[in-house]
Amino acid sequence: MKEEIHVTNKTMELQDCKGDWFFNEKHGCWCLEDILYTEKALASEFQRLSIYVPAEYMKEKGEIDREGRRKGYTAATAPVILQNNSAGYMQMPHLRLDEPRCNAGQYLDRGFVLVTCGNRGSESVDEKGNWCGKSPANLVDLKTVIRFLRHNMAGIPGDLNRIISVGTSAGGAMSTLLGITGNHKDFLPYLEENGAFMEERDDVFASQIYCPIVDLEHADLAYEWMFAADKENESSHAGPAGVMTPFREALSAKLKERYITYFNSLNLVNPVGNRWDGAEAEAGLDEILRLGSDGRSGSGYEYLMKLLNESATTYLSRLEAGTLEESFSVEDYLAGNYEHQVPAPMMAAPVKDKRKWLSWDGSRAVITSLDDYILNYRRRMKPCTSFDTLGMDSGENRVFGDGDKPFMHFNPEIGEAIGELAEEFPGEFSEECGKYYEAYMAAKGDKKLERRVALFNPLNYIEAGDSADAARHFRIRVGAYDADTSLTISMTLALKLAMAGHEVDYALVWDKPHCDADYPGELCDWVEKICGQ
Repeated sequence: MKEEIHVTNKTMELQDCKGDWFFNEKHGCWCLEDILYTEKALASEFQRLSIYVPAEYMKEKGEIDREGRRKGYTAATAPVILQNNSAGYMQMPHLRLDEPRCNAGQYLDRGFVLVTCGNRGSESVDEKGNWCGKSPANLVDLKTVIRFLRHNMAGIPGDLNRIISVGTSAGGAMSTLLGITGNHKDFLPYLEENGAFMEERDDVFASQIYCPIVDLEHADLAYEWMFAADKENESSHAGPAGVMTPFREALSAKLKERYITYFNSLNLVNPVGNRWDGAEAEAGLDEILRLGSDGRSGSGYEYLMKLLNESATTYLSRLEAGTLEESFSVEDYLAGNYEHQVPAPMMAAPVKDKRKWLSWDGSRAVITSLDDYILNYRRRMKPCTSFDTLGMDSGENRVFGDGDKPFMHFNPEIGEAIGELAEEFPGEFSEECGKYYEAYMAAKGDKKLERRVALFNPLNYIEAGDSADAARHFRIRVGAYDADTSLTISMTLALKLAMAGHEVDYALVWDKPHCDADYPGELCDWVEKICGQ
């Protein structure tokens, strides 16, 4: 293996790296940083991890203290948090202590071991200039990390049979896939090529999933269904600000129609009482969720509104009880008489009078309609289209590219919708339709491309059964102020998991954007609960 500056290990055996552990006084933990987790690293700057261990579990020179205890855990029983730093399907370095997204303090204080890991991404190239981070490289790297850790379990404190995966956005997608595809044969050839320890396992005990960007085959359709009423989009990485052109507006309507058909084909089941705790539903009380042809009626629409109402109710109840950090009252919140900043680098939350669309009777919040919520609170962020973009310039277009075409369209259904527009409006739209139709339709029948897309969709593996070793526990949290994808994307994921018999804890978190959407301490409380503390 090629030696590089800053690489701690010159071997895959961490027992040989005992002298490289160092103590961080501020966090009271032992650290082993910049660890290459494969001898076949093609983007070694990113294929690294760091390990952070509460002081009680280690002695000097990397010796594990078998007698040390913290918060009821020992070096043998402490849960291991595996936090990936995946974002936008890009290559990402592993997180270090005190970096904004690391959140090491909450884990170490509870007695958990923390592992942060980086990964290849859509723009990764090897030494020869070849693309090496296209799908499914990101996920394969994370699976390689898990196998590397288990290979070295003798030299790492923590129970590596209780790995809790944590990720946000694309990282949330990866955390979902880690939980669903443990040891699945589809990934074995990629793992072997990546230098993973093939005799080890890559399943996890639990998955914490924040704001997952999943089901990319239908994400564009879902986005237009959700934000159909909003004809403008904010300035963002996804596209310029402005009003949609007539062509995009017509395409949006077509995609919305297609999403309604897709959603209804899923036959999603409403869990009785909206209980996301693994409890079995009472016989005969399940309800199949459907969207009405207008997209704003039916049991599926009502179910999403129920989730949003519950999200607002939880927030306003806590605000009224004084258990949040905010200093303003419920009345001031509803009237918009406060200043509220969403944590950087996210945008500031709008401060407007909410009383025309959000009511509160002291125990229950009610939103008048989804369109009122969108037009007055969480506006459209992305243009049409938003994932497989018309300009073929998104992170998703790049991650599904190949060696010849680093960016590729991957959703021929958009092409089909454009074709319908060309027939319906032969004059006004013919030039713009023709510009995009053939490009999208080129994806149809490309089996290798279809494979790359399918490997990144957890919905394809939820019912894998004996073909995969799924996590025991899934926790999904999504900001109710998140406009990076439709809220029905995470809702569908949670429902599909529950229908397959997996234990799911799912909620929308009010006023949180696309981030680690949660209330303080609740993730760690969940880890302690599932680990028997």
